[in-house]
Amino acid sequence: MRTLFLSLLLAPDGSALSQAAPAADEAPAAAELNRILHLRGGGTVRAKAREVDGAWEIQRGKEWQRLEPDAVVRVELERVVLAKMRELGRHVDRRQCATRVPYAGWMAREGLLAESLQQLELVLEADPDQPEALALLAAYQQALLVPGAEEPDPIDALRLAASAPRALQELALSALARRPEQERLHAALLRSLDSHSPRIRALAALGLRRTGAGSAVKALVTRAVLDGSAQVRKECSLALRDAHDEALTLPVLRALGSRSAAVRENAISALGVMNYPAAIEPLVARLGALASAPGGGGAWKAPASHIFVGKQFAYIQDFDVEVAQGAAVADPQVNTLVEGAVLDVRVIGVSEMTVAVESRKLRTALGQLTGAHPGDTNRAWLAWWEENRSRYRPASGPRTPPTTTPTPTPATPPTTPPKNT
Repeated sequence: MRTLFLSLLLAPDGSALSQAAPAADEAPAAAELNRILHLRGGGTVRAKAREVDGAWEIQRGKEWQRLEPDAVVRVELERVVLAKMRELGRHVDRRQCATRVPYAGWMAREGLLAESLQQLELVLEADPDQPEALALLAAYQQALLVPGAEEPDPIDALRLAASAPRALQELALSALARRPEQERLHAALLRSLDSHSPRIRALAALGLRRTGAGSAVKALVTRAVLDGSAQVRKECSLALRDAHDEALTLPVLRALGSRSAAVRENAISALGVMNYPAAIEPLVARLGALASAPGGGGAWKAPASHIFVGKQFAYIQDFDVEVAQGAAVADPQVNTLVEGAVLDVRVIGVSEMTVAVESRKLRTALGQLTGAHPGDTNRAWLAWWEENRSRYRPASGPRTPPTTTPTPTPATPPTTPPKNT
């Protein structure tokens, strides 16, 4: 079934899709309906259209624009194409990019560029470096209006692209990377990394990753641990991963000794995304330290103490009569009365939550680094480490970082999307 589904998606003219979707009602060509016109040059027009005197006209605002009689090679009703799209969508596994990308490619060939971009957006959210999705996006360069492509200042271009969806951000960065003044672009990306907007900072980190982090690793390390936005921290960690230098784990590992629980948790998440094997043993050591802390492993036993709340009263209990030189003197005996209660106090607040959250992040990061899933407890992970310690010996030394970050070369898309007018 999956092979048949993919063959339908890859049909260049969509003729095989007649078996995948129910037939739609035909409409007279003269009717003013939403249609998709496939042009001779390979582009598409999606608009309200009608046929008058053997030529097609499309509506632009309140006016009708006439096309050349031989400019249109195929016309489809928009509702028919959307019905085919919905029918094919029933067979798409939303958890697998292998079916989503061909599905998006079919949409682009049929003129449904907006729907195609939505599918690619979902793919990039799951895997920001999915090669087939990036290759299909590269074919969109001439078909879409890329935000910021016409701005001469890279700073302004980044500001415009930051508010766009992720797929269009990739196109904007690709357009900026083709400009001749790469030093100016690199300076703009570094400056945008300090922007007040989290979206601009995240886009700047993505741009540094696509064009090469270079001398920006120090700023990326700082942002990967200390930035207030989770998206910015993730993009910076991915840029550090693509720098291919295990020595970058050292400053992040030092953040594990911070007094701030938030900084420690950010550092753990960054190490998991950076995906350097050198971070595995330090993370296990940190997990072992937490396992011996209250609430870190084994049976839970909160810190306990006692507190007394009460009052003391002085009173005269009795008198001692003393006789001296023929005279009797009353000597009072003073005693105290205690009134109150002794309470059993156990602290189960901040300490418990910090250990539990940090332990969970450590287990998640170790799962990302090793691919193992021994369990959801610190004890299970420590037992796993004792059995697999020899497989994760530290490397002889950190590799020398390259001068530029190699950008993954995406595979060639199956079919170039048509140019949309």
